[in-house]
Amino acid sequence: MVSLSDPIQLGPATIRNRVFVAPHTTNFGQPGDNLVTQRHLDYHRERARGGAGLIITEGIRVHPTSLRRLGIHAYDDESLPGLTALAETVHAEGAALFAQILHTGRHSGDDHYGSYGPGPTPWSTGAHVPHEMNRHDIRVIVDGFAGAAQRVVAAGFDGMEVHLGHGHLLHQFLSPVTNARTDEYGGSFENRLRLSLECVRAVRDAVAGRAAVGVRLSADEFLSGGIGIEETVQIVRALLADGPLDFLHVSHAAYIGAPSLATQMADMSWGTAPFRHLPARIAQEFPEIPVLAICRIDDLDTGQDILDAGEAAMVGFARAHIADPNLSTRTGGPAARTLPLTQRRVRRCLACNQGCNANLEAIVPITCTVNPAVGREGAWQQAEAVAARPQRMLVVGAGPAGLEAAISGAIRGHTVRLLEARSQIGGGIRDIVRTNGRERFGLLLEDLSAELAETDVEVHTDTVADAREIMSWAPDVVVLATGSRPDAATAIDLGSVPTYESVDVLADPALAGSRCVILDETGTWEASGVVGHLAEAGVQVHLVSPTPAYAGHITVYSRLALAERLTAGGVEVHTLGRVSSPAAGVIDVLPTVGASAPVRIEGVDAVVHVRPRRADDSLLDALDAAGFTGEVHLVGDAFAPRTVQEAVYEGRAVGTVAGTSDATIARGIRMRAPYRLDDAEVS
Repeated sequence: MVSLSDPIQLGPATIRNRVFVAPHTTNFGQPGDNLVTQRHLDYHRERARGGAGLIITEGIRVHPTSLRRLGIHAYDDESLPGLTALAETVHAEGAALFAQILHTGRHSGDDHYGSYGPGPTPWSTGAHVPHEMNRHDIRVIVDGFAGAAQRVVAAGFDGMEVHLGHGHLLHQFLSPVTNARTDEYGGSFENRLRLSLECVRAVRDAVAGRAAVGVRLSADEFLSGGIGIEETVQIVRALLADGPLDFLHVSHAAYIGAPSLATQMADMSWGTAPFRHLPARIAQEFPEIPVLAICRIDDLDTGQDILDAGEAAMVGFARAHIADPNLSTRTGGPAARTLPLTQRRVRRCLACNQGCNANLEAIVPITCTVNPAVGREGAWQQAEAVAARPQRMLVVGAGPAGLEAAISGAIRGHTVRLLEARSQIGGGIRDIVRTNGRERFGLLLEDLSAELAETDVEVHTDTVADAREIMSWAPDVVVLATGSRPDAATAIDLGSVPTYESVDVLADPALAGSRCVILDETGTWEASGVVGHLAEAGVQVHLVSPTPAYAGHITVYSRLALAERLTAGGVEVHTLGRVSSPAAGVIDVLPTVGASAPVRIEGVDAVVHVRPRRADDSLLDALDAAGFTGEVHLVGDAFAPRTVQEAVYEGRAVGTVAGTSDATIARGIRMRAPYRLDDAEVS
């Protein structure tokens, strides 16, 4: 029986185990040079140190027409020092390093250079029109792949994959959906395959056996008329007939303005490992070649199950490694039992796609909802290395921010008391997990609870804190993680139709009746989750948004799949609308722009108003008025209503920095200065 901990040979590369960090965009580069940075080194060092057998880099660009503002490249020798440093960093921790080399094609991120494509069709409505490649351009790109391959080998990489999938340039030529050419690079299967063959051949010749060479494929585009698993089998056969490959990395989807894109980084609304059948089929067809499997393989147990079933030879974890760089260590052994709590913390990926997917879409450095250190590993390690003076820390509120503050403070050696008004810890997480498709947030509460149990934090539930009680304990540091509340100033009264908050109908779906209008003024998962929750229960739902788009603050990857689910649930969506109620059971959706007639919805039993909340920071003023002379921090929604991501980050930052005097440490992890009430004045 093959185990995840068993070594494997990929061509000339020996890999210490069968767990790999799957390639994913980090946006840790620098605008202007697109070279490897210290952030890349710190980030990959942690995952190599955490036990991964192999790290495959994010896409390394082979030509300036494929630049992304914060990406990295290997199209000239200026890239060599950084790539060499990355290889040395990963190798020093015992892991192997492969490069993913690619050209993204028509959805390249640099409008200055323009983008290349097989034709002039944009990747999505409203996107820029790419340059239709001519024969000279094709020769340049083939040479670019060869040159990039030579450089990553010179830098000391152990291997590389040529990216033929995800709707990038070579995939755009492969797919009949995106290739309408009539020359020798379009039309027939052989012609559409030609550019991929030329690039793989050029890479293989450039490497000359010095490193592993494989390909990454989208085994199913999930597009009508696109590439499916049967044609993928033909593609692999043709590639192998042209020359040997050391591995096949099987993925799926295409970067295109369609629901296919939503599968590429499937969020928590999908089940675990929803596409494992694709690498399984390739492994069945080509048993002689190691197959690498990826996408929402959330945990090591699922990975081992894939190996046991013979569906792959290696298993990749991208988001799971973002959340937990020590994931591979959890395969067992004495090292896992001797790690300090800071490294034993098990943070399971939620597939919330907030810090990773949403940030890469916005072209800013990725982070992680459950792991605040992502992207700032060096700064966090520096902060944790500074000794903290023991403090008496009082944390008010046991939501994600308060739990993080209490746990981190205890780890740092502080005496911590945690007060929670409810009968259970968890705060807003307990509301989130009741919404449709957001249940995996419960994993965070489980992980926080397990960590809390390992500390000596004194927990008091059913305790409403006031200034007098706080001061009676004589804390040095007070952390207010008191969350947020509905803002009375933004409430609406429709008179004849009852109006509820989202938490009301989540607690009692019967309040929504049989027909419900949801007025969404946030564009977040709160409204979309409630919509799905009610639609699944058989409620006829109308979703009204005052903005030009519904779910505007949800990443496009998730929104494309959400659209399909809303349609399947019979949800009617009204954008650029506001509501009024002229009569009992009647809602008019009035246009916010233009003078068109309102849309009338009759038989409405309820309106759910999803609106911005207000920070519950009243205890700060109460402490000030009571004469508290100490340090006070507002964290999470108590500072300003945002998401779980900010709550976790700020809670850990406070717990880590409390009791240190070096202000540069706090700035390094981007922590706000505390309120100091020594002079009865908030500064």
